[in-house]
Amino acid sequence: MSLKLPAPLRRMLTIVRKELLVLLSNRTSRFLIVVPPLLQIVVFGWAATMEVRNVDVAVLSRDSGLWSRELLHRIEGSPTFRRVFHLMGEEEVRPVLDAQKALFVLVFDEEFSRNVERGEPAEVQVILDGRRSNAAQIAASYLSQIVEGVARGTPMARTAEAVMEGGGDASGSVPQLDVRTRCWFNPNLEFQWFFLPNLIGMLSLMLGLVVTGLSVAREREVGTFDQLLVSPATPTEIALAKLVPGCLIGLAHGTIFLLITVFGFGVPFNGSVALLYVAMLVFSMAAGGVGLMVSSLSATQQQAFLGAFTVGVPCILISGAVTPVMNMPLFLQHASQINPLRHFTTLCQGVFLKDITLGAALVNLGKIGLISVAAVSVAVWMFRRRT
Repeated sequence: MSLKLPAPLRRMLTIVRKELLVLLSNRTSRFLIVVPPLLQIVVFGWAATMEVRNVDVAVLSRDSGLWSRELLHRIEGSPTFRRVFHLMGEEEVRPVLDAQKALFVLVFDEEFSRNVERGEPAEVQVILDGRRSNAAQIAASYLSQIVEGVARGTPMARTAEAVMEGGGDASGSVPQLDVRTRCWFNPNLEFQWFFLPNLIGMLSLMLGLVVTGLSVAREREVGTFDQLLVSPATPTEIALAKLVPGCLIGLAHGTIFLLITVFGFGVPFNGSVALLYVAMLVFSMAAGGVGLMVSSLSATQQQAFLGAFTVGVPCILISGAVTPVMNMPLFLQHASQINPLRHFTTLCQGVFLKDITLGAALVNLGKIGLISVAAVSVAVWMFRRRT
């Protein structure tokens, strides 16, 4: 006994089959759907990083004492810094920074080591290249850690430690703080652990926008849209059927991205696979709904493609996937609440790194679901008005 599907569902499945054949039967379409997203996740996985490495440092030292040499030895031994070279005078500082031969310049005065030995304030000047502000700030943080390590080995610090161990009064001596940092969920602060789960959402969003956005525009451009309208399928059935291929392709790519992220880059996955797939499905529907809105307003594929990027790039920027939402102006923080990528990014990071609780997952999943329902409803309404 064969199962007979309802007529509306059969008509929608027919349109879905036609859309998949159009996408997958053409060699160029297959290439554009498969190869660029894979290249992007591989390239971004290696190239996109907030870590600072291979830093060149220039030094202008008027001090030949022990402590300036000790500080330079530790900088040279750090994996962050690639090369330390010396300048002969102040006139060389500006050309070195102008030519970007060094990220920063260290300047030691004549009294640096003597002041350290006497327990007096010793200063070292750090001149940073402000054009590379983010890298300069991170490198300066690394340098501060090295300076603190050297400071703990100075005579004044050792005397204070000896007094404190002996039970004496260490007031007036340099206090010693034993600060031990522990980072939950990402112990070594690996940037890939933070960025690659976010990249799954970003690439899935752009795929959903482009695939769904081009579908209706392509029909109009090649002249088959009118034929589709005179078919037994209603405009609502056509619009809903147009969403399905984007969702299926989004799930397929999400699976590939998940495998590459976990097995290719070694990002831990601590949560529920089923929860991630439910989130990807709902998120793909939201992205497809926005793509269908763009497609309903576009007369050509070029317009749809540009419209997808016009919508997609701001969604990525205010999602928290690249920069923290808390650093944004208040009105953008509120605006990001209607961005499905923001909630999917939070859920994806939670599933990957910390086994997010079911309650927290349902909150984010519910927000994505509400945005998806609203986006699909508006997209269907816009599609029906244009037909």
